Order: sequence, then structure tokens, then C-alpha cells
Amino acid sequence: MKNLKKGLSILTFAFVMVISLSVVNVNAADYDLATEMGNLLAGNPLTLTAEDSLSYNNEVWFGANGRFTINSGEVTFQYTGGVVNITIDTAVGNSNVTLNEGKQFITQVEVGADKAPVNFTISDSSILSVNGTLVIPSGAESIIVNNGNLNINQSGSLEIRNRANNYQGTGFLNVFGNIVIYGASGDNIGSQQIRLHENANVYSEADILDNLTISKADSDTNTYEIVENTNNTYESVTADIGLREFPYAYTVKAQEVEEIPVTPGEDETSQNNPTEEVKNEENPETSDGILLFLGLTVVGFAGTALAYRRLHN
Repeated sequence: MKNLKKGLSILTFAFVMVISLSVVNVNAADYDLATEMGNLLAGNPLTLTAEDSLSYNNEVWFGANGRFTINSGEVTFQYTGGVVNITIDTAVGNSNVTLNEGKQFITQVEVGADKAPVNFTISDSSILSVNGTLVIPSGAESIIVNNGNLNINQSGSLEIRNRANNYQGTGFLNVFGNIVIYGASGDNIGSQQIRLHENANVYSEADILDNLTISKADSDTNTYEIVENTNNTYESVTADIGLREFPYAYTVKAQEVEEIPVTPGEDETSQNNPTEEVKNEENPETSDGILLFLGLTVVGFAGTALAYRRLHN
């Protein structure tokens, strides 16, 4: 009987494990954007997790080997009012997504014969790390709304094309790599603050120096400064824009600390050599002893002379 109960327990445990694994496998899905477009046009959202993948034009957009990798959390697609909304969510916690090195994403999507703009939103406390190139084009009414953290890493670039208010939000824009701002007005960046880290590069057709601040780790004791970049050329990922020279180019460098040699003066020499001063000083106790000895000697000679006179007179 005991063996029967034990066997049933093992079978029950195995059954539960199979069911659990089946649920995990069912949750992972491979989507194709063209196939899902009908659902999106109907207003139905599509939510992706780290286990899912999404392909577009036979290329993986979201997935382990795609343009984007979902490290944690969720990414939601929804088509509303002619705009594709891509949101890095916080519904399941702080989401973390990476645009991979060597990849690019221009915030627009082909819907039939047209190109629909993309509103790319980084929710509060979520992170988008750019190791490739992220572009906000001027042709489509695309917007990046950064309410979380947008990190342009050393291998990454953010190109903000010439259209007003296409970068918005209250989050942090941290630049370790390149940020490129087209348009002489600068209204595409508005009053947004750009936090530059060491060796970050800024290329701009507008004077946006007031938008730039220096950021560093709390443990970093170096002092940094924003300086003009001698290399003011940047080549866009799109061929129609190509290589351009920018009138405003900046980078961040650590300030060099100049060591000034100290030449000791007369006062410093005497202060630094107190022992020599004592050696050269006349000891007051020794001086007083010599004077006392000389005085007593004189008195002794005088007394002797006086006694000698009295004896011979």
C-alpha cells in the first residue's frame, strides 16, 4: 500500500511538472507583424515578453537575435488613430529592452502602401539601452516619449531629425555615445536635458549648449568639462542624409590637473630647517656662565694685586 501511494505521488508530481512546462511553452510565441496587422488595425494590442519573438519583412525585430532584445518585462504594440504605439511597459515591473549593436530602428512601420508613424514610449522606471542606431525621422509624425531611462551607449547613436517636439518626456537621456540633432531651430529637442558622460559626442545644427549637462558615477572623483569636438562630422545611417559637418560639436573630457612645483623661499627654508636654526643660535645658559667666569677671574686678579701691594708697602 505504501509503495502504491509512493508511486501515485511520483506520478502526480510528474504530471504537474508536465503541465507546468506545457504552460511555459504555450506562453512563448513567434509572431509575424504582417499576420498580426489585422488584429492591430482592429485595435487589439499585442504584448511581447522575453520568451516571444516578432518578425517583420522576414527579419526578427524583437527576439534574442533580433533588432531588439527584451531582457525583462514587456513590450506592447497597439495601433490607434493611424499611429503604431510601441510601449516599453511597467505593468509587470521595470522593463528593460536593448537595441542591439549593429542594428537600427527608424520609428515608422509600413502599413500596406503607407508608412505609419511610431510613437515609441519608455514608461516610468523602464530602460531602453541603444547599442545600435535609433532614428526619429522628419517625414513621419513619429515621437519618442521618454518617461524612464534612454541610454545611448558607447556603440550607440540617437538621430533626432528636423521636426518640432519629436523627442518628449520627463525621463533621463544619458549619452555615452553619439547624439545627433538636425535642424537649426533646436525645437525638436526643446528644453530637454541631455546628460553627457565621458567621451560622449554631440553633433548639432542648433546651438543646444544650454541643454547639455555632465553626469558621472558617484564614485568617480574626476572633474569633467564640455569642450568643442575637433571632429564635427557624422554620417547618418540613411544614405539620403549621409555625411555632414555640424556647426556645433561637443564632447566631454576629464580636466587635467596641473601640478605646480613649489620653490622654497627664505622664510620657507628657515621654517623647513628648524634644527639648523638651533645649531646656529647662541645658547643663553652657556653665555651667562662664560661672563660669570670672566668676572670672577677679574675680581681674583684685582684681589691678588691689592694684597701684594700691602705686603710690600
